[in-house]
Amino acid sequence: MSAAATVAFVGAVPFVLFDGLFADAVATFRWEAGYILTGWAPFILMMAGTLWFVPVVLSLGRTGYSRLYLRPVTRSACQAWGLVTYLLGFCLAIQASSIAGLF
Repeated sequence: MSAAATVAFVGAVPFVLFDGLFADAVATFRWEAGYILTGWAPFILMMAGTLWFVPVVLSLGRTGYSRLYLRPVTRSACQAWGLVTYLLGFCLAIQASSIAGLF
């Protein structure tokens, strides 16, 4: 249960830390590729990184006969992808916040 709580916490942290950036992105939303790429990319990457950890959490404690079991190699790959995409989004959010003067 603590792994699921950790994933939920990691998923909520960007919206708490970067609430000003998120509020600005929501307030001025428009369907333009450049805007979505620059304004929403940090949040999309952090959520994608969080979603990479969901299969890892679901496979914890499962046996090889379970449908939700992930081999250790696959579990490590999901963890690596999750960490890299989350950190990339976090760094982009810090950069966007400093450019916007919110951080």
